[in-house]
Amino acid sequence: MGKKSQYSIETKTQACKDYEKGKGSFQSIAEEIGVNWTTLREWYFKYREHGVNAFDTTKRNNSYTKEFKLEVIEEYITNKGSYI
Repeated sequence: MGKKSQYSIETKTQACKDYEKGKGSFQSIAEEIGVNWTTLREWYFKYREHGVNAFDTTKRNNSYTKEFKLEVIEEYITNKGSYI
């Protein structure tokens, strides 16, 4: 079973907004809230793709269809998407 995040949706969202507005780097914002910069970077990519809903784990569907998985692989292969 996964470890529950100690950071609220509000904290994650604000950190992403601060980065987006140029108020600091991943490193500096991460240090302010006490998280690793790579974690903040992952939050930001999720936030950029899904908005605030990226952090709402209660409504997350962790089961993906075969078609969706193939689409993701195709986008990665054709350089339309990144590994992250």
